[in-house]
Amino acid sequence: EAFYVCDVDDIIFKYKQWKVLMPRVQPHYAVKCNDSAIVLEVLAALGTGFDCASKGEINKILDLEVDPNRIIFAHPCKPASHIRHAAALGVNLTTYDNATELHKMKSLHPTC
Repeated sequence: EAFYVCDVDDIIFKYKQWKVLMPRVQPHYAVKCNDSAIVLEVLAALGTGFDCASKGEINKILDLEVDPNRIIFAHPCKPASHIRHAAALGVNLTTYDNATELHKMKSLHPTC
């Protein structure tokens, strides 16, 4: 059975170091890198933002009571159902890689 070892103090130290060295840059943690509950809980408590690539990841972060304004919906090809889901939950920040995605966002989530 697999297990995960995590030094929570190191996460906290690195976050604080980031804020000292780059105080005007808000980090956004890519949930797909490691969606371990403890990692997400610690980062949420510290106030970090989150990079979510699916509605499942968005739900996971919102379940931690993170403000939707701290979430960026970042996926190169977002399904329409995921865009509508993000819109319904108030996730208004996104990324896009091409004009097709931009037009899709404009039609499905115009406030984004």
